[in-house]
Amino acid sequence: MGFSTSSSQLRAISTLVLVTMAAMTTDAMADRAGHGTNSPSSGDAAGAPDGGDAAALRRPGDAAGADRRDATVSSRADDVPAGSSPSAEAAADAGDLPDDAGEVIVVTGTRSETPLSSSPVVTEVIDRKRIEESGVQTVSEALTLRPGLWVDRGIAGTTGITIQGLGPQYSLVLVDGARQIGRTDGYLDLERFGVEDIEQIEIVRGPSSALYGADALGGVVNIITRRAKNGFAFDALGQVDGRLASDTRARLAYGKAGVGGAVAAELRRGDPVRRGSADDVGTTLDGYEDRHVTARGVHQRLERWRFDGSVDYLWRDLRGVDASATGATFDRRNLVENATGQASAQYSGDRTAVRVSADASIYRDQYLYDQRMSDALDEYQVTDEHLVEGSAQVIRQLGQHRALVGGELLREGLESDRLAMPGVRTRGAVFAQDEWRLLRDDQLIVVPATRVDFDTQFGTHTTPRVAARWQTSKGVVLRGSLGLGYRAPGFKELLLHFANPSVGYVVDGNPELRPETSRSAQVAGEWQAASWLWVSANGFYNGLSDLIHAVTLPDDGSGTLRFGYANIGRARTAGMEAYAMATRGRAGLELGYALTRARDLDEKRPLEAVPAHRFTATLRWRDREDGFDAFAAAVVTGHRPFYLGEDPQAATLTARRIEVRARIAKRFRNGVGGFLGADNLLDAGDAGLDRIPPRTFYAGVEMHL
Repeated sequence: MGFSTSSSQLRAISTLVLVTMAAMTTDAMADRAGHGTNSPSSGDAAGAPDGGDAAALRRPGDAAGADRRDATVSSRADDVPAGSSPSAEAAADAGDLPDDAGEVIVVTGTRSETPLSSSPVVTEVIDRKRIEESGVQTVSEALTLRPGLWVDRGIAGTTGITIQGLGPQYSLVLVDGARQIGRTDGYLDLERFGVEDIEQIEIVRGPSSALYGADALGGVVNIITRRAKNGFAFDALGQVDGRLASDTRARLAYGKAGVGGAVAAELRRGDPVRRGSADDVGTTLDGYEDRHVTARGVHQRLERWRFDGSVDYLWRDLRGVDASATGATFDRRNLVENATGQASAQYSGDRTAVRVSADASIYRDQYLYDQRMSDALDEYQVTDEHLVEGSAQVIRQLGQHRALVGGELLREGLESDRLAMPGVRTRGAVFAQDEWRLLRDDQLIVVPATRVDFDTQFGTHTTPRVAARWQTSKGVVLRGSLGLGYRAPGFKELLLHFANPSVGYVVDGNPELRPETSRSAQVAGEWQAASWLWVSANGFYNGLSDLIHAVTLPDDGSGTLRFGYANIGRARTAGMEAYAMATRGRAGLELGYALTRARDLDEKRPLEAVPAHRFTATLRWRDREDGFDAFAAAVVTGHRPFYLGEDPQAATLTARRIEVRARIAKRFRNGVGGFLGADNLLDAGDAGLDRIPPRTFYAGVEMHL
């Protein structure tokens, strides 16, 4: 029993594009060598992320050369200075690639480029520096360190994110604004996204259906990739840990005369992990081998036009062992391949910006279940998923109004041996938004937005939202939003059939599922208490009807544990999140706390697997002159309820989890450096309901030229 080779077409297409872009980059490097230029590696940091209008549409107060700074983010200058970047505008006028912008620019909350400090929608950013200093290898690990975000491992071993008590199926994951496919049991595996080519991660908490549709009921995670800048840049890293898991990555980029390209590759591997007794045959965590290659290009034509394109290929091999209660042993393997392509064109005028984009994704999952010493229960299943999506939007400055209108059209399909029949659907949408700036110096911004989805499976749905930002005084900003959300059940929730005979459970879809709807409110405040101290708090409420949730089904007489999906009826998640950051010289301290009350209103019990309390603490030291960084973080997660017995009110609680990680790094002036670190120092987790990697020590070297 083996894997099909039909997926070689994916590799062939990706290889062709990668070779072409690598050749372009090599030619550009040769041209650079002939002119004898030398650009520092800082010229390769991210520019304005994809997905929004260009700098020409920024408010006059944020234009190049302006000295306007928002007090609410001045303490964050240690990461990315507030304010705007004159060099970006100058480069655009010359038809060159823009350099780094001083202000942090976000695109997710409003679908347009907006300085983080003036965004009317609460948005959190994990920047490149934080990714590097923490030593994380995947997006999953990066999100784990943030307060209020819960990253959990599902039945199939994949990791997904819970935002404000709403599970992974309610969170939309984007890469440069493009939807990602390949969910398993509602989880989009965040471990498949390595960090080698990521510039920043944007998180919008709360309903975003008014701009992104049915998939964004709980929130949005947008992964912004690194774009080539002027000059040459080369980054490489090699790492190995005490379990002999390794991570090797490299990135080469070059830009000149308005044209830039970058090629990045990463190879990660690790053996399976057993966290039970020494006699256990079954594995707790799968072994993995990831091969990821990506190529990106950008062309800036004068100050008006910008063209972006990218191609990405991931090969992911997961292996584990399952042991059944009857004594049978099964070798389990998932071979996942994902190929994506994106292209966009953007025009920026004095008062108008237009952006058109298209992307396509192909996802293939080959699942092999091989019983040792027998073939009675062997399985081989193939899942093929595809998505083609196009979008267009126009932004127009009309006095105090900044109007956005746009539309999307996508077609997605899923074929799998685990489905009763193939699933196909087409979805179209139109959306509109108005940023209305009131009072002097934009002290009050009101942003109404609405979206209408046309789904061939569930008809028409409208999701409005209104958000506002009010700067009550210097250093104090209030934000709030009210909105409706909607999520249609996915193909797997409707049509899935998955059996795991060794463990003794079956998961079935439910074709009778109804769409979910929600009413949500967010209220947040930020206070710049001092030049070195910034604090914020956020309260939220989400009321859901016809909530779709994984449930245990009644015994059908076979004795097999059966899971499925059902519209629970009514549910509510509510809570608050608090965050504080202090910076003094080279030192920085961040504290976060999240309280979540997630409740099934019909069963009158807490929702399964959602922790009520979560606390995070991060301490860092950055000495840029000596090139020395130190980082330490602690994450405390409270008990989580699971309902495993016959009594629906009797909850099995997981132990409180305390994760501690630390890392030190030294970089020399020639760009070469090394680092040492440790993850899960207290060895938290177990082999059952709390499956995370054990205590791990690692070391590595890196190069930045």
